[in-house]
Amino acid sequence: MKKTFLVFLGIFICCIFQPISAQQVDRIQRGQRGYTPPPKVSYETYIELKDPYEETNIILAKCIKAFDLDAFEKEILKNILIKNFESQNAILNDKKNSREDRKKKIFELDKTFYSELSSILSAEEIEKYRGMDFEETKEEKKQKKKNRRKNRKTL
Repeated sequence: MKKTFLVFLGIFICCIFQPISAQQVDRIQRGQRGYTPPPKVSYETYIELKDPYEETNIILAKCIKAFDLDAFEKEILKNILIKNFESQNAILNDKKNSREDRKKKIFELDKTFYSELSSILSAEEIEKYRGMDFEETKEEKKQKKKNRRKNRKTL
């Protein structure tokens, strides 16, 4: 008798307090003023993997304009860039490395990259390379899009 009474009492209490907690009176709900979505926590590496050939094409085009490279220097720079991006991706893919180890390895990789660049470029040109911004601007993206549309129409 007492056991059944306690079971019914427990179920009764749960039924009473469940709707109260489901209302979330103290929380701002989605769609109301002051609502900020919860932050998205990413447990991945901070540096994302890059496609070596795509990145090389972007950087190579800007370097040819900036440094007036001939065909031989262009091929050497292309090989150096591809090798550098593939090495970076290999370091970032390795889950055994801690964040500090990755930092150290990428720092060493950058040192070797700039020493290889010194075979083609002068010291001033390397400093200019370090200061260059290789992100595509909006105008460049628009121009690429226009060129793609023209190519589609001609085909």
